[in-house]
Amino acid sequence: MALTLLRRIGVFVATLLAASIVTFVLLSILPGNAARVALGIDATEEQVAAQEIAMGLDRPALERYADWFGHLLVGDFGTSAVSQQEIGPQIGDALGITAVLVVSSMLLAVLFAIPMGILTAIRQRKPDGVILSGISQIGVSIPGFLAGMLLVTLFAVTLRWLPAGGWSDPGDGIWDFVSHLILPAVALGSVQGAVLSRYVRAAVLEVMRDDFLRTARAKGLTPAQALLKHGLRNAAVPVLTVLGVQIAALLVGTVVIERVFAIPGLGSLLLDTVALRDLPSVQGIVMVLVGLVLVINLLIDIAHTVIDPRLRSAT
Repeated sequence: MALTLLRRIGVFVATLLAASIVTFVLLSILPGNAARVALGIDATEEQVAAQEIAMGLDRPALERYADWFGHLLVGDFGTSAVSQQEIGPQIGDALGITAVLVVSSMLLAVLFAIPMGILTAIRQRKPDGVILSGISQIGVSIPGFLAGMLLVTLFAVTLRWLPAGGWSDPGDGIWDFVSHLILPAVALGSVQGAVLSRYVRAAVLEVMRDDFLRTARAKGLTPAQALLKHGLRNAAVPVLTVLGVQIAALLVGTVVIERVFAIPGLGSLLLDTVALRDLPSVQGIVMVLVGLVLVINLLIDIAHTVIDPRLRSAT
């Protein structure tokens, strides 16, 4: 198992390095001049040239990449080309908000998807199972931003139970914090929960057809008892893979949801820096998102090894 873990970590490091190269190259070849963006449109050519030297843009690309990535490894994201402020604290503040939203949405998605998927699998030929399966299928087809707008229309505009947008820190009051969190978390988590429930249903149905589960039922257990006692661990292996993809999808989905609900998270910060052509900030935010996705995939791989004894015995 230790060898597998080292191999996974090696893949993680290599992928992160490759992602940093791709990010640096793509943002470097974009049209525009970061020095002129920093100085404004009224800057003279002499001022722009001096700013390029100050920002290190006159150096070879390989040297600039090595300097940028080396600073990233120690948590130094550099300085914003627009505001001239440190990028790291801005990303840290926004990441904290996004993390709360993603974790809350993922909890809602899992709490919805697991019982829904198991129930629709057990009762696949029953009327209630068909209805629940249809509901989850409808949820899959609804985009997150549309779910957000529908929730705002119903609970914020019509019923006026919850705020339509914005964000509140827990220190300002728990209810104020929770009330601002409910709608974006539900909008983000409900769609992903519907998708995840379909995978849970498929995994459970596949396990229910295995011989060992038929043997358990032949010994007198009901389908639900046999599944809960013997089948869920096997069904969890493919679901874990999808769960990792879902968490990555939640990170991407926050870019839209944070904009819909005016939440100052990492997604909103990314869109703002793109609009301002603040390339140093964009590079830092993109690498944080890439790093988070890679860490999630690494944790999922480790969880696979822990849950599935076949993977442990193969190492």
